[in-house]
Amino acid sequence: MLYFRKNDNVIEKYQVDFDKEEMEELKKRIIDNCSFIEHKEYKSDYFPRFTDEIIKNFRCTSTREKNEYFEEIREIDLYSYDQYNPPYLVELINRLLQNDSKVVDEIFNYDVSTKLSIDDKINSVNQEFIKINPENITKRKAKLKEIEDLLKAKELNKGQQSIDLYYTQLIGLIKFELVDSLSISELNRVETFLEIELANKIIVDDSGEKACVKSFEKK
Repeated sequence: MLYFRKNDNVIEKYQVDFDKEEMEELKKRIIDNCSFIEHKEYKSDYFPRFTDEIIKNFRCTSTREKNEYFEEIREIDLYSYDQYNPPYLVELINRLLQNDSKVVDEIFNYDVSTKLSIDDKINSVNQEFIKINPENITKRKAKLKEIEDLLKAKELNKGQQSIDLYYTQLIGLIKFELVDSLSISELNRVETFLEIELANKIIVDDSGEKACVKSFEKK
């Protein structure tokens, strides 16, 4: 995969390489160890449909209950599963595996700072509960249920890890080799000569491989 970068007054062309098997394995570890896990449990007479969701510990149990419709009678089952919500870094890795050169900058500028923790969320919701009028029983019950759900989520996610270590491993897997460079003055001359705008254009090399030129300001 080709990647173009502006370095002072020069546009540098790099060959970007990585081992796809190692990258896939790293992605799997991030999903397993860094996802926010939500437990889902509900009754339905229809089997759940999943698209891109990452589901684990799926269970379907008969309730012996039924729903009667005009045209049919359907059995009701109890469905329970854990839904893994991976960090955005996983989406960036997927784009990298698809040879999207535009994702390189996003990966290297990825913010690994800690987001609002579950403890912070619990404290915030608890403060909201305290401010509710004691006579508003319905609202207080709803807020208590919210706190209860957060406490369950905290227990479910107690083994999850920070993304920091895995992000460092990801950066280490991506290899750059400088292929060539071109001064911006030369590029400007080519643009003027051909009467075209090259910045932000897709360039296709002789092998048919596509690469996006990183946006830059002319000087």
